[in-house]
Amino acid sequence: MYKTSKYNYFIENDGSVIYSNGLSNHCFSVKKIEHERLQLLLNDLISFEINYNSVFLKFVDWGFIINEDVDEIDIIRYRNRKATIESRHYNLVINPTLECNFNCWYCYENHPIGYMSKNTVELIKKHIDYMVEKRHIDSLHLSWFGGEPLLYFDEIVFPISSYAKEVCASSNIPYSSSVTTNASKINMEMIYKMISINMNDFQITIDGSPVRHNKIRNEKGIPSFDLIMNNINRICELNEHSHITLRINYDDKTLKDNLLKEVFENIPIQYRRRISPNFQRVWQTFDKKGKDNLENVERKKIIQICNNLGFKFDSPSNAFQPGKYYKCYVDRFYHAEINYDGKVYSCTARDYSDDYVTGVLKETGELVWNETERVKRYSKATFENAMCLKCKYLPLCLGPCSQKIKETSKEHLKDLCYLNYTEVSPETVIIEYFNRKMRLLREHDAGY
Repeated sequence: MYKTSKYNYFIENDGSVIYSNGLSNHCFSVKKIEHERLQLLLNDLISFEINYNSVFLKFVDWGFIINEDVDEIDIIRYRNRKATIESRHYNLVINPTLECNFNCWYCYENHPIGYMSKNTVELIKKHIDYMVEKRHIDSLHLSWFGGEPLLYFDEIVFPISSYAKEVCASSNIPYSSSVTTNASKINMEMIYKMISINMNDFQITIDGSPVRHNKIRNEKGIPSFDLIMNNINRICELNEHSHITLRINYDDKTLKDNLLKEVFENIPIQYRRRISPNFQRVWQTFDKKGKDNLENVERKKIIQICNNLGFKFDSPSNAFQPGKYYKCYVDRFYHAEINYDGKVYSCTARDYSDDYVTGVLKETGELVWNETERVKRYSKATFENAMCLKCKYLPLCLGPCSQKIKETSKEHLKDLCYLNYTEVSPETVIIEYFNRKMRLLREHDAGY
């Protein structure tokens, strides 16, 4: 016997209807009249199987129809456990410093003066040895964060990265590196060094059009917009393997600025396929929404403009991610963050006070975790609550992140639901996912 999946989505889109399944991620489009016929069949699976067997079997293969004894939530649980606990791909975040040459008004961090000591640098090298030789990780990714990490590129970032690359090469495991940077300190010599240490992934932030950006992101009043955009172009020019997440921090005024469109139009066409715009509302301007609120129309418009210009989008929303089996990189077991002072943390979106220390880095290179904290974070999946388990968008969302769950009482958990805050609906994410698949098929057929 069969039943329909709980995670089937049917979304009207430009005169047609997109069919998408949240577990299989299969999607296709049909005309409205075909949709009406298919809905009748889906409401009578016995007739569907008898009269249109080949189509029925396709719907089974694509996950829209499943065996009656299948528990789809157990499938989600299983995939989540594999992605968070079983995966031995190690993501190590390192803060060379919390200093920053900018002073953005919305930054949640304090910026104490100081940078990583030579002793801590050596400890991190020992830790890399330990993880490769003793824990037998399958790959290593160094993620450089701060503060502004490139303030100490030659002193800290480059030597640790070079060592990590060499260790991984000798053990025949993949190594990669990324950096979250304001990009103001990048120069040509640094880019060539970045290439040599496999630093190919960048997250770089702008705050809208040049005038607006320069009011927020400047070094003692010196504008930074042109410098940052020139460095983005230079990275793309010199490093053919580079990928840039261009984060746009916005409030209600940013997206209404007509000059924002020109920012994307001025990026050379040949670089756009390696740049992913990522729109993030400044957290102090978040406002809880009612269920009847419309999506952020201005955000949808600028995303569509970026799509039309040829930029690469993984998803128009960070809340809903088709095909991803964990909420946040912090939710993964093989993840850690080492601060410039040697203290160990988990979440990069909190300050670096002792309240958030989660482990100790030993002289041997072993990282000893606070087991009480680990139990709270990893004993349950992020969606193991009544609110998430009954939600039809569960496969796309997977609930709040583990850090927020740790900090929130059960009676206030409903306040964390992304449907109360998101400015991009799950339906819009599914439509964009479908459109992206269609674009990839067209590009494949065209031989791109």
